[in-house]
Amino acid sequence: MSLPTPPEPSVEQDVKDNVVHGDQNVAGRDNNITNYLTGLRRLRPRAISPDTLMPANRFVTPGDEKDTSFDRAGQAIRTSYGSTAARIVVLLAPEQHGRKSAALRLLATTNLPSDRFFELRPDWDEPDVDCLPVERGAGYLLNLRGVTQSLPDAFYSDLATYASTLRNAGSYMVITATRAVWSQARAGALHPEIFVVEIDRPKPGDVVKKYLESKEQTRDRSGWIDNEEGVFYGLLPKGCAPGEAVRLASIIARAKHVTDKEALDEYKGWENHLRDWFSAGGREGVETRAVRIAGAFLDKAPAAVVLNSADLLLEARKVNLPMPEGGLLAMPDAPTRLEPADMSFNEATGVASLDHESQGPAILRYLWTRHTQLTEEVLTQWLQDISQGPAEGHLEALASSLTQLAETVGIEPLFDLAEGWLRNGSKQHLELVGDLISDLAVHATLGSQARVELAKWAAGRSEPTRQRAVARACAGSFGKEYPSQALTRARYIINSPGSQDPQQVAQREAIEAVRTLAADGDLAPLVTDTVVHWITNSGKPTGTAWSVFYDVFTVPSSVDQLDKTPLAVALNQTGKAGKVVRRRLLEGWEHIVQNGEDLPQAQKVLLTWRRSAEDGLLPEGPVVEIIIALSRVTGIAKAPLRDVVKPDGRLKDALLASLFVEYQRAYGVAPGGPAVPFAPTPAQQTVPDSPEADSAAP
Repeated sequence: MSLPTPPEPSVEQDVKDNVVHGDQNVAGRDNNITNYLTGLRRLRPRAISPDTLMPANRFVTPGDEKDTSFDRAGQAIRTSYGSTAARIVVLLAPEQHGRKSAALRLLATTNLPSDRFFELRPDWDEPDVDCLPVERGAGYLLNLRGVTQSLPDAFYSDLATYASTLRNAGSYMVITATRAVWSQARAGALHPEIFVVEIDRPKPGDVVKKYLESKEQTRDRSGWIDNEEGVFYGLLPKGCAPGEAVRLASIIARAKHVTDKEALDEYKGWENHLRDWFSAGGREGVETRAVRIAGAFLDKAPAAVVLNSADLLLEARKVNLPMPEGGLLAMPDAPTRLEPADMSFNEATGVASLDHESQGPAILRYLWTRHTQLTEEVLTQWLQDISQGPAEGHLEALASSLTQLAETVGIEPLFDLAEGWLRNGSKQHLELVGDLISDLAVHATLGSQARVELAKWAAGRSEPTRQRAVARACAGSFGKEYPSQALTRARYIINSPGSQDPQQVAQREAIEAVRTLAADGDLAPLVTDTVVHWITNSGKPTGTAWSVFYDVFTVPSSVDQLDKTPLAVALNQTGKAGKVVRRRLLEGWEHIVQNGEDLPQAQKVLLTWRRSAEDGLLPEGPVVEIIIALSRVTGIAKAPLRDVVKPDGRLKDALLASLFVEYQRAYGVAPGGPAVPFAPTPAQQTVPDSPEADSAAP
């Protein structure tokens, strides 16, 4: 029986069980779906609490008594009689000037509910106001910390429209940026609802005192920085960053007394300790130094890991300290070796920890800035050795310590170090580099630079090993925090030409990174939308093969893989997210069927979806509805739908029943009436007043 393709309804579009019927390519016919799809392109709001991150009793107003800039910003954002309240306030100041703290307190003055404040991270490769979300009654902080490139001209013009949108929603936004990022030529009155102001640093001494006075147990220490007989007098530089003042305040809060010299040394970066540690000679001094260096990289790792790593350092070719007679039997126990290195040993867990966490970064800074010969000729190779040796199971600790080091030396030495590790070619080094660059990519101040470097690595098709490291980063914290940018970098890798094994491995791992993100329930709608966009792009070639759609949305291999398989996660989405995900999957299939040359492969993949639904690995409803809706494109009598519906199986009857309902709806046939369109031959047509009509009359 040959079944014709039903006519497309011209206006009507039904939504049934999360599948949209009608012209699927015209998103504007369903405003809810359209709005949600647009929303997927927006920055993800992350809940923050101004009163927790910067409580009022710890906040110091920027500038001095004569500086009223922050007060004017507060007045602008509050509605006053006869004036228009600003919906967007832009706080301009250099990095490390307390912009975020000021923004949080500014948002707190809006009197929005405590659970309606959100921070937005610049998860874009090109700043775009369309990426900014709008929820009713929300307070947003767009924190451009670490961003160095100036905003494009279109951003400013679009921001005026966005300000009006915020007003209609009863919402507010504070943007923090440097003057270089925010064009001075446009820093004036863009719009009555946009207020731009430059702020200065708060007085560092006031920051210390407020911090100490905010807690009852340290309130009496607020005067220690003014006590000339104490060690904390006159320490703070006049123009130091608020963060530096908070660091001193936290040290004072832990100090034993006002003349605590160890607390003073901690504030000064452990200068005295470092000088003593790295000047002591003799075998004992060298052994202790090795333990201390290993501890700086592996703080809170098992003592055996730290000590074995220290022993490898002692065995390094340019150190070459021979083992004592008796070997390991002659070595002291863990607590005895750790104590001289200012490390403690937990008897219950066997973990070794620095007595002061801040000593670890201080040691690393010292080594990379004052002991460069040791760093270049010994430590770089040693780090490679321990990463595939004693520290193999603790690579996250190495990545974390190196990320802290980057705060002092910048990202360039770390990326150089990472490239050296990648040349080793081992899986452990690849994982270490992937974790390291992922951590750098989400760093508050270094992240912007690191993300640019990751884009270069991803696009560098001649270096597939670097691409593999980026793929791992995309599947890690970088992908979770900046999913849009991570997907872009994964696409660079996927689209890299080349048939050599290393390149193909990089492409497979990039696809696996996309699958990892797509299996995250929160990210599934965004990733689904992005992958479908790659292969469709409104009908324009994108360079991304259709097979990527198949690779990302493969069927689950078993029941225990349901929460790890993107297709199962996508089809099990509920509510508006579920509708959008199914809608986009259908659009992907429509594009493949309408434009694809390999219909047998499409039929094979779609049939695996049906079989997985029959086996309980995928939800039946969405799979049936997608197949039925797709039949409108090809007709049921043609490939690939014919060979998807035709095979016997538990869903065959459900598919056929749904098909007849769909065709009855399309042809306007009442339920239970004759299904005329499905007759083997069409009904005879006659024209009124013709001879045939006359002869047919009774």
